[in-house]
Amino acid sequence: MALPHVAIAVLSGTTGGPATYGRKLVGALARTGEVRLSILTDRADLLARDLGGASVDLIDLPMRGGIDRLRWQHRAVPRALRELAPDVYHDTKNALPRRLRCPAAVTVHDLAYCTVPETFGLASRMFLRMATRDAARRAKAIIVPSRSTAADLGRFYPTGHDNTFVVPHGIDAARDVDPLLATDAAKRLGLPEHYVLHVGTIQARKNVDLVIQAVRKLRSSGSPHRAVIVGRRGWLSQRAFAEIKRDDTAHWIEHVTDADLAVCYQRAAAFVSPSAYEGFGFAVADALAAGVPTVVADISSLPELCGEAAELLPDLRSDTIAEVLGGLLGDPARRQRLAQLGEARAAGFTWEACADGHLRAYAAARG
Repeated sequence: MALPHVAIAVLSGTTGGPATYGRKLVGALARTGEVRLSILTDRADLLARDLGGASVDLIDLPMRGGIDRLRWQHRAVPRALRELAPDVYHDTKNALPRRLRCPAAVTVHDLAYCTVPETFGLASRMFLRMATRDAARRAKAIIVPSRSTAADLGRFYPTGHDNTFVVPHGIDAARDVDPLLATDAAKRLGLPEHYVLHVGTIQARKNVDLVIQAVRKLRSSGSPHRAVIVGRRGWLSQRAFAEIKRDDTAHWIEHVTDADLAVCYQRAAAFVSPSAYEGFGFAVADALAAGVPTVVADISSLPELCGEAAELLPDLRSDTIAEVLGGLLGDPARRQRLAQLGEARAAGFTWEACADGHLRAYAAARG
């Protein structure tokens, strides 16, 4: 019997959680041997690294920057699908092309543009809402990474159909770091001796400004810690950069390699994410895997992701963040316990389980 043929669109040339998910997912699916995969991507050269030599049809559909996204999705992808004639098409980033001739599955990563709309520009908010509404209406299977996102989807875009699949992302094991190379990387990156870490695109809903304010309060009370902020500049990031530029409390690193990021995690005294909304939380997941004591907002998917392996913030005020962080930094036994719980928690999220969940969604989409 022929294997089901699934075509998957993955924007591997972009950054952030959805791009990481797409790259890791196709590798895990290829390893199952249970589907024939055709992967439509803007950067086949990058995606090939995650496939590890797996046998898939890798179709390069170049995209000329983000402004070319609509042409890529609504013209290049449908043209390729007409030639491929797959049993199921899966779009990994919240939207579906027009004029599909096969059943479709779509991944909705989060609904931040609905839950915290003030953290988005008007144009992007309207576009994302329309794209998600259309995808939820037409998809035969909707894949979400958390129960929290599933609840938000049902609240904002009820379909009347039982076609939503909660499939958590996998979490990679922490990268081993050679001590000598780590020392060299720390010097090159300008890492302070004592610091609290935040990783992620610097945008309004991440509340990076609150992290810096909280660390500044701790420093005023004698703490040696600084805030290390790792991530590229995103939309509505003015408040964060005002705090970064204010004094030497924060050290910003815009771009890092995977190896350098592992060093940032390894040397951190704590990781903090007071994000106003997350659909899953890859940076938090990486902190858990690296055994970094973690503090997160008690909001959206973060309590679901962390379980008992993180300190939860009862509110998003800099005073509260400073109090919780200060208590954690001053309690070595608690930090060690959270590190152990975090590593154990992260080990329960595998890409193999993620792939299995997607296979179930594809079977449902095929009917």
